Amino acid sequence: MVRARGLVVLTLAVFVAFACGGSTGGGSKGTIKIGSDLPVCTVGGQATQNGVKFAIDQKNAAGGVEGFTITFQGFDDCRQAAYSADAGVENVQKMLGDNKFLGMIGPYNSAVAKAEIPISSAQHFTMISPANTNPCLTKDLPDCSYHPQDLRKGNPNNYFRVVTTDDYQGPAMSIYAYNTLKFTKVGVLDDSTVFGVGIANTFETKFKALGGATLRKGYKKDQTSDFRVILGTFKTFGAQAIYVGGTDDQNICVPRAQMKAIGWTVPFLGGDGIETPDCINEAAGNEAGIYATSAGADATQVPSAASAISAFRAAFPGPNDFGGYTMQAYDASNALMAAIGRAIKDNNGNTPSREQVRAEMAKTTGFVGVVGTYDFDANGDTNLKIVSIYLTEQAADPSKTSGVCGSKTAKNVCFVWKTQFDFAKIS
Repeated sequence: MVRARGLVVLTLAVFVAFACGGSTGGGSKGTIKIGSDLPVCTVGGQATQNGVKFAIDQKNAAGGVEGFTITFQGFDDCRQAAYSADAGVENVQKMLGDNKFLGMIGPYNSAVAKAEIPISSAQHFTMISPANTNPCLTKDLPDCSYHPQDLRKGNPNNYFRVVTTDDYQGPAMSIYAYNTLKFTKVGVLDDSTVFGVGIANTFETKFKALGGATLRKGYKKDQTSDFRVILGTFKTFGAQAIYVGGTDDQNICVPRAQMKAIGWTVPFLGGDGIETPDCINEAAGNEAGIYATSAGADATQVPSAASAISAFRAAFPGPNDFGGYTMQAYDASNALMAAIGRAIKDNNGNTPSREQVRAEMAKTTGFVGVVGTYDFDANGDTNLKIVSIYLTEQAADPSKTSGVCGSKTAKNVCFVWKTQFDFAKIS
């Protein structure tokens, strides 16, 4: 993701317990630290951090990594209930200042990754994101406003991600909208952020290539709270749906509620930035008909993930403890610990350097996670190019859904998996 999934502010007690929580136990040779940088003031960020903690707790219970105990510390990159690149940079600097930290899981949002990579790459500090989707972090594309080689400043790649990118996520919804939902005219709205503009561009380009027509509008959060004029323009255009590029913390889901106010309730489409509890909450009585993509396989649809999910739910039984990227974070954590283990062996059983860990992570092939089997290319991208499609529906048992449900009045409205596109198999 790019985005903040489920921007619902948690209580201070929960924040303290999880953002600063640690995992101990395991081996006896000493400790190695793994950190995370996620927006844990949000439901989605907290659920993702839970996946990291669960993986590390399991590893320590099984004896740690090559005799070392893994200590986990989670850092929060929220400010004023939204992700902050500045906060993320400060968190990475704190980890870099402690030589026991050999890697991190995160960040959650692509804009934060863009700010962190130049700092972390200089110290060869391994970052594995469970949710970043902006392609410009790893791919030198013509429409990118920045370039991956500039972020790394001549240093070897230290950034990896276990999800696919928006240049697949946007087209997946285009294909679904045009071929399955039979839409030919769509209004496209973006929130003017790097993520929002980028994913809207990829949706629009593919939708037009398929034969559809679009009308494009943009806004900035600090300048727009009333979307009714924009919505009226889309309605006059004859849009059969709206595609929104952006994240819930930028108020991208507020138009959904205002659509009902003007008596217009066509489907509302978007990327993983709207597959959040907060988006359902902000729809405010217009929760039905929200379609969203997620940049990865739905773990609840992967048979091999069932036992891990069951064990996770036993350890984290809260209604919002499991989220759309919990198992991706679990896989990312285990991939990092596997790389640390190989680096320890290469270093004759001693604590490895950050460069040794990074180098082992870069060699990762055939890593078997619960969501799939991962290889990583030279840029840090995964071979798994799966995009899932979800729709908000009333759920008799929210625990049987993606786990992304409303957290206020519409608690039984959840994003329900519909299908997926595997772009590794689509020419």
